[in-house]
Amino acid sequence: MSIRKLLAGSTAAAALMIGVVVDTSEAPEVAAVECVQNVTKWQAYNKCAGVPARHWDAIRNSTPRYGNWATAGNWSVQSACWPDVVSYGYSLKA
Repeated sequence: MSIRKLLAGSTAAAALMIGVVVDTSEAPEVAAVECVQNVTKWQAYNKCAGVPARHWDAIRNSTPRYGNWATAGNWSVQSACWPDVVSYGYSLKA
């Protein structure tokens, strides 16, 4: 196992423990934890060139809410501050 995979796995595990979810199920080969920074309930900053990222909120008893697709150097931001957020994170466009 490479150090990079170990660090990526450790970061993802730590994120899950604090309620932040990193969705890499449809992500390109790029390590997702290295592409997006400052993930909060409200927004996420994409620093990954060529891979758009989108912030999302999982809402209790409701459908998920998504921010805009953000290119490198831009923010993906929610259109409102949603009540009953149970988790949040981001997805990378495949």
